[in-house]
Amino acid sequence: MENKQDILKQLSSNDMDIVRGAIEQIKQEGDISIVPELLDILLQNQDTNIITNLTALLSDVKESDFKTVLMDKLINAPEGSGKANLLRICWESAIDFSEYLDVFVDMLLREDFIAALEASTVIENLHGNIPEEKIHIAIQRLKSESNEDNAFLLEGTIPHLEEMLLKKDEEDEEEHHHDHDCSCHCHD
Repeated sequence: MENKQDILKQLSSNDMDIVRGAIEQIKQEGDISIVPELLDILLQNQDTNIITNLTALLSDVKESDFKTVLMDKLINAPEGSGKANLLRICWESAIDFSEYLDVFVDMLLREDFIAALEASTVIENLHGNIPEEKIHIAIQRLKSESNEDNAFLLEGTIPHLEEMLLKKDEEDEEEHHHDHDCSCHCHD
């Protein structure tokens, strides 16, 4: 990849064509080593074009290291930064962030409205295998720690988590039904 510093300088340009060119170059060359700096730009930048372009670019990253780097930046991001931008990547990405359910619940309960909205969207888009106990804990926390500011967001999130539990119960029941020897004809 062209000098990393040159790319970063181009990304901070006021000329959108230069920014788009830098993003396109990152896309073509696929160098993941620049990701932490790109995430920092997202945390600090206010320009909607840059945010949209970088978010789209980063949502397409498939490398497994990316999840750890992204979540580390998100968890350690300072108050008042662009956490919502990083959360948006989580729900737009094909990567499974289910193991971080508790982090997203924290953000839903504690962040400003925009970041909390993005956190609720992440939770509603989780599709991995989350242990039942973790889902129960999340539901309890959301019910017990809710307030007027986030109540609206919880209206969709809590039922989604409860639905996940129901699906788990149905899957367990189905598995249990097929595990024992029965005289039903559903196995033929």
